[in-house]
Amino acid sequence: MSSLIGHSLAGLTVGVTHKQFYFLTTSWTKLLWIIWLVVVAIAPDFDYIVPFLHPSAHEGLRITHSLCYALLLPSLTVIGLRVLGCDRKSLLKATTQLALASASHMGLDLLVGVTSLPILWPFSNHVFKLPFGLLPSAGKPSLSNYYFYYNLGIEMGILIPLSCSLLISQYKRLSLWRWGIIGLLLTVSTYFMHLAYGLSR
Repeated sequence: MSSLIGHSLAGLTVGVTHKQFYFLTTSWTKLLWIIWLVVVAIAPDFDYIVPFLHPSAHEGLRITHSLCYALLLPSLTVIGLRVLGCDRKSLLKATTQLALASASHMGLDLLVGVTSLPILWPFSNHVFKLPFGLLPSAGKPSLSNYYFYYNLGIEMGILIPLSCSLLISQYKRLSLWRWGIIGLLLTVSTYFMHLAYGLSR
C-alpha cells in the first residue's frame, strides 16, 4: 500500500488545485474543507485502527478498499452540505473534489502493485491487483528502518512533482517557462517511477 503521507498529499492536492465553491466563505472554512479532503483520502486505511473493519474480521479482505466504502464518507458529506444549504452548482464542485480525494486512495494503492483490493465488495469478493508497480510499497514506520526512508523518498519523488505540476497547470495562461517547469517536474516523477518499477514486489 501507499504511505499515509502519500494519501494525505493526494487529498491536499485535490483541495488546492480545484476551484472552491461559494459555501467556503472564509480562510478558516477553506482550511477545514482541505483538511476534510485529506481525511477522505486516507479513510480507507481506517481498517488498521477500527477492529470490525480490520481484514482479520473479513477473511483477509480489506473491505475499506472497495468502491462502496470509498463512496460512503463522500456521500454523507454531500448530504451534510445539502442540509446546510449548499446550492446545486457548489454541491457539484464539492462532490467532484470528494470523489477525487476518495478515488485517489485506491488508485495509489493499485499503482503499488502489491496489495490485492476487493474493489467490488460486497457484491463480489474478487480482488484486483496490477501486475506491476509504479509506486513503492510503504515500509514499516521505524526510525531504524532504512527501507522506510528509501521507499518514502521514492514515493515523494513521484508524487510531489506531480502535485506541483497540477498546481502550476491551474494558471489561466501558461507561459513557455511554466511549461518547461512542468516538463522538468514530470521528468523527475518519471525517473522515480522507474526506480519504483524496479523494486522487488
